[in-house]
Amino acid sequence: MKIELDKTYEAKKYEDDIYKRWEDSGFFNPDNLEGDPFAIMMPPPNVTGVLHLGHALENTIMDTMARYQRMCGKKVLLLPGTDHAAVATQAKVEKILAEQGTKDPRKELGREGLLEKIREYAEQSKSTILSQVRKLGTSADWSRLAYTFDDARNASVNEMFTRMYNDGLIYRGHRVVNWSVKGQSTCSDDELVHVERPSKLYTFTYSKKFPIPIATTRPETKVGDTAVAVHPEGKWKQYIGQEFTIENVGQQGHSITLKVIADEHVDDAFGTGALGVTPAHSPIDFDMYERQKAAGNEIGLVQVIGQDGLMTAAAGIAYAGKTVEEARTLFVQYLRDNDLLQKEEDIMQNVGTSDRFKDVVEAIPMTQWFVAVNKEIPGRGKTLKELMKEAVATGHNGDVNQKVNITPERFERVYYNWIDNLRDWCISRQIWWGHRIPVWYKGDEIFVGNTAPEGAGWVQDEDTLDTWFSSGTWTFSTLGWPEKTSDLETFHPTGFMQMGHEILFFWMARMILFSTYALDQIPFQDVYIHGLLRRKDGRKFSKSDGDAADPLDVIAKYNTDALRLTVLTGISPGNDSKFYEEKIEGARNMVTKLWNMSRFMLMNIEDPSVSVERPASKTLADQWILAELDALIRTVRSSYDRYDFSAAGEALREFTWTKLADWYLEIAKVEGEKSELLNYLLITLLKLWHPSMPFVTEKIYQEIRKARNEEGEKEFLMVAAFPNSQESEVPKDFALIQEVVTAIRSLRADYKVEPAKKVRVVAVGEGCAALEKSRDIIMALARLQTLDIDGEKPDQAATAAIGKLEVHLDLAGAVDIEKERTRLEKEIASVQPFVNSLEKKLSNDSFVNNAPEAVVAAEKTKLEEAKAKLVNLEASLSALG
Repeated sequence: MKIELDKTYEAKKYEDDIYKRWEDSGFFNPDNLEGDPFAIMMPPPNVTGVLHLGHALENTIMDTMARYQRMCGKKVLLLPGTDHAAVATQAKVEKILAEQGTKDPRKELGREGLLEKIREYAEQSKSTILSQVRKLGTSADWSRLAYTFDDARNASVNEMFTRMYNDGLIYRGHRVVNWSVKGQSTCSDDELVHVERPSKLYTFTYSKKFPIPIATTRPETKVGDTAVAVHPEGKWKQYIGQEFTIENVGQQGHSITLKVIADEHVDDAFGTGALGVTPAHSPIDFDMYERQKAAGNEIGLVQVIGQDGLMTAAAGIAYAGKTVEEARTLFVQYLRDNDLLQKEEDIMQNVGTSDRFKDVVEAIPMTQWFVAVNKEIPGRGKTLKELMKEAVATGHNGDVNQKVNITPERFERVYYNWIDNLRDWCISRQIWWGHRIPVWYKGDEIFVGNTAPEGAGWVQDEDTLDTWFSSGTWTFSTLGWPEKTSDLETFHPTGFMQMGHEILFFWMARMILFSTYALDQIPFQDVYIHGLLRRKDGRKFSKSDGDAADPLDVIAKYNTDALRLTVLTGISPGNDSKFYEEKIEGARNMVTKLWNMSRFMLMNIEDPSVSVERPASKTLADQWILAELDALIRTVRSSYDRYDFSAAGEALREFTWTKLADWYLEIAKVEGEKSELLNYLLITLLKLWHPSMPFVTEKIYQEIRKARNEEGEKEFLMVAAFPNSQESEVPKDFALIQEVVTAIRSLRADYKVEPAKKVRVVAVGEGCAALEKSRDIIMALARLQTLDIDGEKPDQAATAAIGKLEVHLDLAGAVDIEKERTRLEKEIASVQPFVNSLEKKLSNDSFVNNAPEAVVAAEKTKLEEAKAKLVNLEASLSALG
């Protein structure tokens, strides 16, 4: 019984049906699998739109690893989910509503009305995104689908907040925070996008009586300064402890009091060696304010910019109600008018902007909720920062089995540096879409808990939690925490997590924080950090440029396996890679090649089966291909084990296209009787390709089962055992055969021998015995009429040397000698003048000494290449006799 596949692989006809059969099989659900548990928690895509290329990359990486581990006998859980993306989703819906005529959605719709609109949008978007995740072939357990804003996750978020509050790790305090005026909400340090822009640096003195000059890019805030900081041993140390009252600062009647304080963080050699301290509008100055306060030196805090972005009454009558830009202009003019401005410099400045609302954030003091990262956890003897650090450095609680391994390792240094500079995390947001802070107030009373307190008069906090607070519990809230579920016991810590480097701190650090705090476990064993997919020219894809490829469009034009193979090709941990049309076409061609090759093999297998044992080799070629297959299995396994997805794909491509298709299958046509071995090769290759190209491999596999009336059995390639290799060595004699065939083909090409023309070859030297054993193969693959071994060299011959073996192609009768001589002489006549001109040019000292180095180097390269070509042409002409 032989099987004949369709002549062409039409993915549109197969993919949806294959995915449905996978889903119906129950094998996406780990409850139907045996083996050690291995869990991957899908980074939940935001419900703010459709999937993009980044999602395609992430889903392919995750699913490739899930399928590989499943085939290795693991009880694999790939848990899907979506993220309510609080700030992004509310901003998106408010923008849509504004475009539709609701100019101020919060005011016009009220809290519940706006939330209903956002909820409708989120549900619709969520449905779209999940259908697209399926199109990518993601083998997720849909029965465990989670959402960061569903009831179960809300309960876990409330529990986490309550526990941390009771441990004193969450507090409500008055501190300087990042404030988006446009978004009317706080944002964390990590959410800032720093943008370089032109600015001015002003060096001035507060008054002619004040002895210490300072420099600033924000002169409008100086009406709120409360101190000047200098180094305790610096040039201004004689003024430390003195207090100055500056009259009429910026305007008539406005005075400020400045204390000169010592702070070792001030660089005496930088700038003026002094800093104007504005505790209300700089996180750094606020930290200084707190250090001084702790030392018993109260320097005060004066807020001169409000939540509306305008100057406050505390800034003085002339400034109150003005924008910061207007106030800046006024203050600088005041400095000029009073001869206080010493210097004005143009500089480039990095300013923090809101990643969602795009405005420049203001640092202002507000009463907000914070996570205390530097406070010791009761009963643990460690801070949250220390937990986050040790999990990556030494392993949680010093246990190497509880260590988070980051690939690539270089990101560990970045992670440690971030932790060392981490301040208390502001977790409250002034938006309505999100987990509402589980805190209720009644007069001076405060209640923190999972549910509202009993009794009348309690009012819940208006703010919501930072999205990363809820998504930080993702690895275990999705498994049922705070309940002690079997899923939590079985699948946590999870095995693998992948993410882009841009959310290393947003998400990875938070997951480590919450997991080590709440479960006394790391959240995952291995983290794979990937880069961005970029255009062919290296630039980022851009929606505004209209070049952001839609994964669904790519699937429709090519197929899902081609998309998956494209995003995996050329990627390396932590680095960006490129995505472009020719690359997709190459991947599509690989899918087609596998299909066509499988079709040929099945037509030459007597009784195809998916259950086939490794047969013994009968010929040198058999021995070679089995050894190459063993090497491939080892390469693919080791590549997946170290998360080198591209290396696995390249090894598979090389074996499939070159070693199997170009060599062994051509030899099989000559040697014959390869049915068992072809069957073994095909099934093994399908298994090796399956994690990265699941659809085409499953289709071929199921066609074999169908032909044997096995389609009713619940067995799929996705749960077949991943191949293991045997110890074997590639036979050296076969390498010689390949070199001989390749050399003859090159000689034929050099002398323009017609492809169909059969020629005579004479081989002389070491290795002739090996050639004799494979005479039929060499003659067929090199299209020979005669192969003389240890014969006489023809009078007119083209020769190739392979070690101590010489291969002579008899040109008599193979080519028109006179015609070929004329062709070679004409080509030599065209190349020789070119060589002469380049030699003359490069012998000219004026050119060599004055032309750019790159130009001279390019000319030298041209000369070397032209000379090499000339040598080859003359050798070819000489061979004609």
